Amino acid sequence: MKVVPYSKELKNDFIEMNKQWIEDMFEIEPLDIEELNNIESSIEKGGQIFYTLDDDNEVMACCMIAPRDDGDWEIMKFATKDKYKGRGAGKLCLQACIDYAKEKQVEKIIIVSNRKCEAAVHLYFKYGFKEIPVDREQFPFDRGDIAFEMVLE
Repeated sequence: MKVVPYSKELKNDFIEMNKQWIEDMFEIEPLDIEELNNIESSIEKGGQIFYTLDDDNEVMACCMIAPRDDGDWEIMKFATKDKYKGRGAGKLCLQACIDYAKEKQVEKIIIVSNRKCEAAVHLYFKYGFKEIPVDREQFPFDRGDIAFEMVLE
């Protein structure tokens, strides 16, 4: 396994994987479509998408970290293909996002999720994220019922 940053060749993998996991558990919301249609805009603002690839260069997992309009940085659109779940691909993407934030000297990272995403919630706690209140103005997704932050040193 290896982690690589965003490339246009991998854009559709990111979009399709995220649509799939959302549709499997929830409903796609207008904000999802807006974010997925504006990947390059997030990258132009300093964000990044990381992909974990298997030995045959197939995408296993992906995750975006990007600055928000309010100045915070958010880890978002984090997905792993079903056949690769439990193999550490998601952990590698999450760690790449954290490392990237540290390189960018980001003060804190936030995440909004859902308690039904048990593996992801467990992973966030394992990596040291702390639960914070869900602010509907800051986190407008209907499915968002748990939020986290990590203060970076």
